[in-house]
Amino acid sequence: MAKKLKAERPDHLTMNLCAPGMSAIHRAGLGGLACTLKALERDHQDGRIPKTRLPAPFESGLPPWMVDERTVTLRFGTPDNAGEYLKRLFAYAFQIRKDGLIFLPGQFAGDAPASVLADLQAGLTLTFLQHGKVRQLAKEPTVASYDANGDGIPAIIVQYRRCSGFKHQDGWAAFVDKDGQLIDGIMKVDGPISPGTVVRHVAFTGNTAAEDPPERMLPLYFALIGCLSLPVNRGVAALVVPQVENLIDFQYDRPAMTPTTAKECQIANAADAGLQAQLRLRKNQLRQAQIASAARLRLGSGALPGCYAMTFTPTPWASQQKSRVATVNIPPGDDKLLDRFDRALIHLPPRLATRNVKESSGRGKQKLVVERSESFRTDSVVRPLIAENLALGKTWYAGFARLMSNPATDKPYRQQLPFERKGLHDMISDPKMWDQEGEALVVRAIHEAIRQSLGRIRADTDGESPKPISQATKNRWDRFREKLRLDLVGSKTSSQLRFALTNLFSRGGSNSVLRDSWTKVLPTMRSDWQLARDLGLLALASYAGKGETDSTGDRPLTGN
Repeated sequence: MAKKLKAERPDHLTMNLCAPGMSAIHRAGLGGLACTLKALERDHQDGRIPKTRLPAPFESGLPPWMVDERTVTLRFGTPDNAGEYLKRLFAYAFQIRKDGLIFLPGQFAGDAPASVLADLQAGLTLTFLQHGKVRQLAKEPTVASYDANGDGIPAIIVQYRRCSGFKHQDGWAAFVDKDGQLIDGIMKVDGPISPGTVVRHVAFTGNTAAEDPPERMLPLYFALIGCLSLPVNRGVAALVVPQVENLIDFQYDRPAMTPTTAKECQIANAADAGLQAQLRLRKNQLRQAQIASAARLRLGSGALPGCYAMTFTPTPWASQQKSRVATVNIPPGDDKLLDRFDRALIHLPPRLATRNVKESSGRGKQKLVVERSESFRTDSVVRPLIAENLALGKTWYAGFARLMSNPATDKPYRQQLPFERKGLHDMISDPKMWDQEGEALVVRAIHEAIRQSLGRIRADTDGESPKPISQATKNRWDRFREKLRLDLVGSKTSSQLRFALTNLFSRGGSNSVLRDSWTKVLPTMRSDWQLARDLGLLALASYAGKGETDSTGDRPLTGN
């Protein structure tokens, strides 16, 4: 019997953005591969990478790959060079710097500050690289700091665990056989390659595990680059999966979506992360358009891609890992939506707070206590609600009652709202935040009623003579605010809400806003009682009378 000859494997691999089976994360991964090839080509032209590290030699100045709007083709030269080609490509794409921080060149168009890489690495270890077997991290954290560029503001302390390796670096070996040729078969997909992908039934792993051929599996490895992972806190992360429609445009768009400062790395939820990425891309496109008017540089189509913003957090049934628990579909860039979110980001930004920390050394009489100032990052509790509402096409203040309620926790959100009173007041004072004039008038009418009620309380307590506000007046003010909050939060029907608001208006006395604009205020209150309740609580949270100041020492978060 004649010996069966082994079929010769191809000398190239073509991946199509619109091929069957290409999910959103596949398409983002193919975009990440295109961005990596663009960065590799740029480093080669600038002389920052030696020829020995190139996947294959450039011929006549042309790279050994081809990228167009829909496809990426890797040209190995010969079939048995596929292994060495992919090995060098993966070595460039998935790097670790000397300081132990993961560096993915395809995500950047310029410098990558250590403070940014530390946050991006924290996001990766909560999404793609969350399992201890797929990354090698030091046991002890490395402590670093960065200057916030603020007068009198202590430096921010950043901790990260140095990385010495992760799964993607050796992923190339799964694509080739012992002869270095591209395999012809199906490869299993797991969570570190595609977060959220799991075996449907453990008892039937052979039939229910996700599988892909090499032309779809390779983009999944590069989804680490095409997507954006950021930590919300130590146990929650957001994964932004861009919707890739054009690979050429994405080569310019994806680096612009990556944060460039520590401030931009701070997010409050997944929708906030997606909208911030869109906002960075829009600002970059505006800058490039201005430059292109003087120098003829290539620009993309100008369309802002949509994205899927996914939330990863531990669950009661799998507390040992972070599971994908929610996904928000953020539509392609809408100027009105992004303008409102931009205003929310300006008025309710990430903040830098300071606290005094006492440290002791020595014992007995030799004990020495030293007090020092320490800075830490904190964020808005209102902006994540606004971001999610905007992403879902809702009114930006919808659901504000949730922030003012009494949840089953010892730290309700309403206790943090006084720190954001000024930002909320600035937002409701901006006419571009409202779709209807009646919404702003309802807030103004409630503000007027609150002002008159507080004024009457002060007159009853302190008298008419001008003097400092007494503690008794402040206590009565607090009780008035708390009663109004409970009346509004406790309104579960339109009639209950109508009673709470009319009671406030009647006790407040003559109200100039109601008197002049009642034909616009009343229809707004009647059209949707739940939104009217949210408006009432928003007015209560944003009210700032004369002489009232926020009890916060927070400052805007700046710097790298």
